Amino acid sequence: MREVLKKNREGQRVSELAKPYGVNDMSVRSWLERDTKMTSAETLEISGLKRENGALLGIIGQLTYWAELRGKKRAAW
Repeated sequence: MREVLKKNREGQRVSELAKPYGVNDMSVRSWLERDTKMTSAETLEISGLKRENGALLGIIGQLTYWAELRGKKRAAW
């Protein structure tokens, strides 16, 4: 249980954690709720925000890459 909770805090999804440990999603969510004193809805919201944050960081990385690449092309002219 502690290992699952630790991995979830590190960003792994509940659905990714439950299957390898042989427990269902609701059990893991229940552990999270007891561990953090948050409701299931709050836990789901935080999980969604973590995923969204990761996606946004990926977009920022891509935009930075393309901006740098474009700047190098202009400097070569």
